[in-house]
Amino acid sequence: MGGCLDKGEGVIVNNWKIWKFKRVGVSVWGQDYGFSNDPTTLIETNIDTSNKRIYLKECYYLPSLTTSQITRLNEQHAKGGLIIADSAEPRLISEIRSKGCNVKPSVKGQGSVTYGISLLQDYDLIISEDSINLVKELNNYSWLERKSNTPIDKFNHLIDAVRYAVSFQLKNPYRGKYTIS
Repeated sequence: MGGCLDKGEGVIVNNWKIWKFKRVGVSVWGQDYGFSNDPTTLIETNIDTSNKRIYLKECYYLPSLTTSQITRLNEQHAKGGLIIADSAEPRLISEIRSKGCNVKPSVKGQGSVTYGISLLQDYDLIISEDSINLVKELNNYSWLERKSNTPIDKFNHLIDAVRYAVSFQLKNPYRGKYTIS
């Protein structure tokens, strides 16, 4: 992974290592949307609550995808599993769902970013060997202002997707509304 292993100053998440991805129970996928400047991402998450580990596997990290391409990639990787996606894109979520993907919006609100980060910091993160873009993000995701708990809005596309899926699984009060299958 060469240059990807250099860490930026003041990185937010340090509790991770590269190791084999493991499925302890049912996986849930996280998805963040982008287009021209930002990629659309999909990441598989699997949480081992007994050992306080979150296993993460980058599925894709690609710019300029159409709705049909996203749907096809989601079907290929998640195979009908639950995807928790960026709620800022309700039209896109609706279109992807209408094409047969099991995708639900994330729950966001005041403090949801720092809350999601705190959940990630409470577990050991195990990153699959082939998750190159996730490693790059983890090495560069930093605070804009630590006092205000404001992360820089950069190097966060997979990390945001992880937050959506992990927040849903661990603490989300709306979790009962959706079935993990």
